[in-house]
Amino acid sequence: MVALRDGIQSGESILRLKEAGVIRTAAPFAADQVQPASLDLRLGAKAYRVRASFLPGPNRPVRDRLGALSLHEIDLTPGAVLETGCVYIAELQEGLALPKDVSAAANPKSSTGRIDVFTRVITDRAQEFDTIEAGYEGPLYAEISPAFSMASTAPRPGARAGPTAGASSTSCSISPSTAPSPSPSRSAIRPRTACPPRCSCSRFT
Repeated sequence: MVALRDGIQSGESILRLKEAGVIRTAAPFAADQVQPASLDLRLGAKAYRVRASFLPGPNRPVRDRLGALSLHEIDLTPGAVLETGCVYIAELQEGLALPKDVSAAANPKSSTGRIDVFTRVITDRAQEFDTIEAGYEGPLYAEISPAFSMASTAPRPGARAGPTAGASSTSCSISPSTAPSPSPSRSAIRPRTACPPRCSCSRFT
């Protein structure tokens, strides 16, 4: 396991976490994907229009809930139009295999707010948005809800789930906790409002 200092992790630490398999990706990092203290998350190949926003809840993977709530599947490979007022769940190219003392949180980038796109991250077994429990291992998904039809900037795989990509974006922070506590500590992976989703890491004592 990569040795992590307390607090928010640097871009250099994020690269080491990738090498150690803590951050998993479907494709190599883009040259500008790793930020000074966070990682931009990228759209995958598929999105699903769903009846409403949801959390999978304990012991339920997102894919199981999609089976019940999905209206149709969208192939993002050629680009796609996301309709106003609808809710979509998009696969992300990044996933996590967090140690038991490391958690994560996500927050939207500022640009998503400027273009009226609402976005947040969900995970398997999640009971709240934008929070990834310590020890989580599995895929990441972005919930995207545009306030206008996204036709001119159609989202495609690898797009940073942000305004310029025709979708919202997210940032992710990961933080290890060395202090004993009754509940697992969390690190932050939060969708940010700029373009792509992002992931950052931090450690707390």
